[in-house]
Amino acid sequence: MIDVQLTVDGGGVFIVGQTIKCVVTLHNPTDEPDRLAWATGQISGHLKVDERRVVVAREAHPHTTSPASLSSSSLTRHGSNDGFFSSDPDILFCDLEMPPNSTKVFTFSGTVPIHLPPSYRGSYIKYSYLVLVGLQRVNRPVSLISLPIRIINLPGISHTNGPPSTVKDHPFAKKEPTINFEDIFMDKVQSLCCKKSRSFEVKTNAGLVCVVRLSRSAYRLGDPIEVGLEFGDVSCVQVTLKLQAMETISPEHETIPETDSRFTTHDVTTINCIHTASTSASLHIPLNVVNSFSTNLVLVRWQVYFEFLISQLQSSGELVDLGNTLVSGEIGSDCEWRPLQSVPVSTLTWEMPVRVVPTIPQYIATIAWQRTQAKDTV
Repeated sequence: MIDVQLTVDGGGVFIVGQTIKCVVTLHNPTDEPDRLAWATGQISGHLKVDERRVVVAREAHPHTTSPASLSSSSLTRHGSNDGFFSSDPDILFCDLEMPPNSTKVFTFSGTVPIHLPPSYRGSYIKYSYLVLVGLQRVNRPVSLISLPIRIINLPGISHTNGPPSTVKDHPFAKKEPTINFEDIFMDKVQSLCCKKSRSFEVKTNAGLVCVVRLSRSAYRLGDPIEVGLEFGDVSCVQVTLKLQAMETISPEHETIPETDSRFTTHDVTTINCIHTASTSASLHIPLNVVNSFSTNLVLVRWQVYFEFLISQLQSSGELVDLGNTLVSGEIGSDCEWRPLQSVPVSTLTWEMPVRVVPTIPQYIATIAWQRTQAKDTV
């Protein structure tokens, strides 16, 4: 009996193109020597779809690696999911002898290519990534240890987005510092989230309802979306804002033509704004969701859904005397103001798209709990 522990560095959250370092610790707790035949480790990506809504041809999947890499190890056949990515397996050892009460440590690493999608758990499609370690005793079945990891990606990012490297033509030239792809990634995210005011006018046939203002062009995971509202000529009684993620299946992969997009609401706020000139609202983006992205199968977008309750109301109350008789003249000492019992309203809906981008992986790992260890006994 040998205890096996699989650990990943970095908190379990990684960006594409980042080296994922893994540590495998073996411990023999018995007083007898033991032996293992071999062990390998690799990183794999898996796709799971709702077959009632989505049809996928494995051989046509653009994210699938070469047949050699998929057949190089049986570890990629994890469950019933369709493996679309598999790193080259690292052989950790062959014919390993474990003395009594001994411990041995092995390391391996892998990289998720920058063109692959982020980890995503949607209504119709799920992209997931695993660190897999397989071990086997002689004449025994293979034991598999899996550890889920989270991958984040920014559409359009590539290794060429960074500053060009300078080629030195002689061996005594001063070496320039190497540009880290992680730094390029976060610089790109920061540039997208710079302050850039945007405004939208919401109108009806009766006139201007509201001017909606945003201070930024994109928002990172975990950021609040601050929305400014300036009301116009049309009386607005109440406004409800919903932060929604929208999942849309590509038409060529739909089992049912014109499948409706699936909306997931992550935050809601309601403001009573009758006779209000201006106000503001805040919606919070969770850390356990995915940023905007698209593949050949699915498009994930974000939006703020507005629901305005508008009315042609001129006043919000009336003056009555003690005998409940409407006073049309001057206000007397025996009169009081009472609000209206009911207000006729109509509903106006509007959708404002917003762009959501990733944030620092360490921040996600600190706030959103992520496993970094997996244990088993073989």
